[in-house]
Amino acid sequence: MTERDKEKGNEHRGRGHRSIETQGMKYIGEGGRGSKAHVDIYLCNRFPGIGGEIITYQSLPVAFRRLFYAYSRSGIEMFYRHLIIKKIEDYFFRKGVYNYAHIARPLGTIKEGYIYEWVFGEEGFVWEYTEVGGKCVRVMLDEWGEFIGAFLSAGIDLGADCTDADDGRTSQNIIHQLDPYKAEETLSKVWKRIDFGSESIRIDFDKIAEYLVKYEQDMRQLLSMGRFELLYLTTEYLKYGSKISERDLGRLEQLTLNYRISTLSHLSMSGVETAPGIKLISK
Repeated sequence: MTERDKEKGNEHRGRGHRSIETQGMKYIGEGGRGSKAHVDIYLCNRFPGIGGEIITYQSLPVAFRRLFYAYSRSGIEMFYRHLIIKKIEDYFFRKGVYNYAHIARPLGTIKEGYIYEWVFGEEGFVWEYTEVGGKCVRVMLDEWGEFIGAFLSAGIDLGADCTDADDGRTSQNIIHQLDPYKAEETLSKVWKRIDFGSESIRIDFDKIAEYLVKYEQDMRQLLSMGRFELLYLTTEYLKYGSKISERDLGRLEQLTLNYRISTLSHLSMSGVETAPGIKLISK
């Protein structure tokens, strides 16, 4: 699903919309709707999720993505798919594969869906355009090749579902955060890839597992403490579900909470000089 208004040409805007309003989550508007899921925008300072609810000093603009036909683990699985991609990107970023982060941070879960940073900007720039005289010009998106190649090497295809089904010249699921509508041969690297559902991207968990074994030492050195283990256990969870041991499930929950606390502490301080620390409400 493209999270900005369309899913392969199938619009459903305004049909049966149902927002949620709870303490700490203020509904702002609809972010996008497709055939399998929809995204709402909230200002949020309470973040439910794995390990407990986290309260931040500053309200943050977030996306809440949920499936129309949710199942018991849908929110958790969507969160963990996104988390794997984000933490692998952190590794690429610290290795210098590219130098602008192209993945937003996942932040929490609510039963049928999950919460992540809202990405400001627009999708729908053109991959090619025609100049006067009929010359066709292909648009280059800065860092796109490095981004796609790096993730493919780890078993994740983020190049899929990035063109409109009705017009292959137009992009989707890539949010350019400046001016995407300029007729230029090169667009800046200030963009982010969105939508990590199974209908939009392909993940080979066996290949990810092989990648983690191959680069374990390097990843442990470059990522924060516990993040490699978080990646490993998340991969195991998405491959085997609740079949992994209770010990590993407990460890995964704690590592996930550590990541959420660290991420939300950082985001809560953005744009302010000083702020109280975040607060954890245990489950």
